[in-house]
Amino acid sequence: MLKKLFAAALAAAALITTSAAAQDYPAKPIKLIVPYGAGGGSDSLARAIQAAIEKHELMPEPLVIVNVDAGGGVVGAREAMNAEPDGYTFLQAHNEIFPLALSGRLGFEVLDGLQPVAQTTTACNYLAVPASSPFQTFDDVTAYAKEHPGELKLADLIGGLSHYGFIAAMKERGVDIGIVQTGGTSARFASLKGGHTDLAVMSPGWIERGGDELRGLLWLGDETPGYAGDMPTAKSLGLDIVGCLNRRYWAPKGTPQEAIDYFAGVLEKALDTPELKEFHDKSFANINFQTGDELMSGIQDEVAKFTAAAKNVDLSAN
Repeated sequence: MLKKLFAAALAAAALITTSAAAQDYPAKPIKLIVPYGAGGGSDSLARAIQAAIEKHELMPEPLVIVNVDAGGGVVGAREAMNAEPDGYTFLQAHNEIFPLALSGRLGFEVLDGLQPVAQTTTACNYLAVPASSPFQTFDDVTAYAKEHPGELKLADLIGGLSHYGFIAAMKERGVDIGIVQTGGTSARFASLKGGHTDLAVMSPGWIERGGDELRGLLWLGDETPGYAGDMPTAKSLGLDIVGCLNRRYWAPKGTPQEAIDYFAGVLEKALDTPELKEFHDKSFANINFQTGDELMSGIQDEVAKFTAAAKNVDLSAN
């Protein structure tokens, strides 16, 4: 009888301790790993969310952004996967993380090492060339590439989202365009500007950010929005390209569900602020908040599509 009472007391104490810990969370700053450099689409979104959290006091502790700009997103993702699953480390990573895993570069299966927290944003990419480029249309690019196989270089991320879609679609058409490993969009812009590469797939914010230094040739979403001018869509030219980024937040596997739910709630509140709505309007992205089953269903669908596409992609760099 005493043993049963003692066991019950221990269980009650554990429950009280867990409840108290949940109520005290967060008790210190939360780290958000952005696996790309400053100035790109991922970093800009993270900092806009950070500013909204601070301005509207959505958390009692600050959100601290840590840029891990190495390996085209690989190093930052690994750091998040290996972090203590205590609710104080999260990762912002879009769907490019799946082809990175399929290529073997990531070093682990995404859902084996990370737990999805929430999706915040969807943004469709576009193909761009430097303003000084002789190519005025996408047809100019393909015509030149057919006459000069392998000469044109695409600034990209080996095994990344645009690599899987764009290069595979080009090869199906008999067009050979080389790929240069650069990483995120900030690095791609620098590569184009420096004359090291000829074209790049850019996130939509670069339509404004790149200004007169970039020329858009091909929209990779279903419909070309007004702010993208008269760019034709890939689909209108018969190209089946996955070209939209779904930006998501992740936690190390084993993170308490209470922490995941809390941070997802903070993200949802941040997205509902005037500042984040204005940010998305200016960066040409759409708020697309998802959690739970809806989020997991989208993730599983993407994994299936990337797995099928991986069979036709050469993951070597030029």
